[in-house]
Amino acid sequence: MSFEFIREGRVWLEYPTNTFYLLHTMKDVTFSQTFQQEGVAKRTLHSLNNLFEGSVINKANPADFSFTLYVVDEVSLYQHKPLDLLLDYNGNSLNTFNLYFVYQNKSPDVYYKIENAVFTSGTFNIPRAGIMTVPLSGQGTKLTRTEGTFNPSIVGYDTTPSFAVSKEFIVSIQGSNLDNIQGASLELQNDISWTENRTIQDTQAVTGASNTVYPSSFTLEGRTLGGSITQYIDNTNTESINNLLTWSENASVRIRAGFSAADLQLDINMPNACSFTNRPAFGEVFSQNYDFRLMSNPANLNTYFTY
Repeated sequence: MSFEFIREGRVWLEYPTNTFYLLHTMKDVTFSQTFQQEGVAKRTLHSLNNLFEGSVINKANPADFSFTLYVVDEVSLYQHKPLDLLLDYNGNSLNTFNLYFVYQNKSPDVYYKIENAVFTSGTFNIPRAGIMTVPLSGQGTKLTRTEGTFNPSIVGYDTTPSFAVSKEFIVSIQGSNLDNIQGASLELQNDISWTENRTIQDTQAVTGASNTVYPSSFTLEGRTLGGSITQYIDNTNTESINNLLTWSENASVRIRAGFSAADLQLDINMPNACSFTNRPAFGEVFSQNYDFRLMSNPANLNTYFTY
């Protein structure tokens, strides 16, 4: 028997066509696709015993996927191509890509492909003195499984990356640096609505999974960018208690983290663009949370991020 183990799989991203990136990810990769099944009543006055419904299957739901990307110290930005696709606008929409999960130690190779994928959410996890990661999730039009040679031209891959660690952690609200930071997170959500493309002609022609009606296009309905900053309360520090139990609009929020102040791997700078509310959190050590969200509409969201 030759099982497919998640630890043996590797994640590849193709964008644009025939340009491939091998990604450094955690082993939490998931992907799936389901089909819509509609019940059809079979019970009639002449067939009262037909209590079980029939079914009609002619349409697929969008394929779902998720994985966690490591933030790395990399000048080439090969590893961060997914972050570009998560953040960048394409007019009033988002760019799509193909995603592959590949077992290359099989004979022949086995690979799963999600076509015309788009990221629906990404969370920047920035722990205190820990490895920074970005869990990503998204959807695509079609999931397929293929056996054969997977031999793309490698455009972007760093074999020995330096994983980004937040040894230096600088957080500022309204231009003032906050001390005693415990951690921070920031999440971007892309509100994707898939367009209904099922017609009578298409559904009548369906005979199996190969010619099922799959999603083909989507609309970007909206975007939400927000997060939370956790700070220990220090009664002797003015910046620690000034904003306790307050709120503000049109505030600047900046989060920087990396190996040192001179060697940062992540800089998220949102000048005068956020609102925040402050709330206390009671535990063994009292702390406070700044819950913030973006209020402005930048022409290019990526200009707020440096990685």
